[in-house]
Amino acid sequence: MGRAQGKPKAITTSEARTVLPELARAAARRSKPAKSLRANAVVIHPRGEERSAYLVPEVDIEEAERRIEELEEELEDVALVRLMEQRALTDNGNLTHVDDVIREFGFHDLLAE
Repeated sequence: MGRAQGKPKAITTSEARTVLPELARAAARRSKPAKSLRANAVVIHPRGEERSAYLVPEVDIEEAERRIEELEEELEDVALVRLMEQRALTDNGNLTHVDDVIREFGFHDLLAE
């Protein structure tokens, strides 16, 4: 399968009908995720279509989902820091009840109603 690093192997739907079981077995056997989601993928080009479908190993999908979740958590942390910075800049010396701050930060589900 000599292909450029990270560039998916491309096949037609006719080829896919013949080799799909082999491709699926190879994808299912992978135990370590690739560095990119497309590295282990196989592109399937349907005749007459501009766009394609990808056959991606489960381990690569799981790693991509894990990384997305990690990045979402990082973004939430950054957003909280920004909110706290803004709140500190507008501090007028008055205390705000903690429940109000929790609501302001969007964590309504953490409050016992």
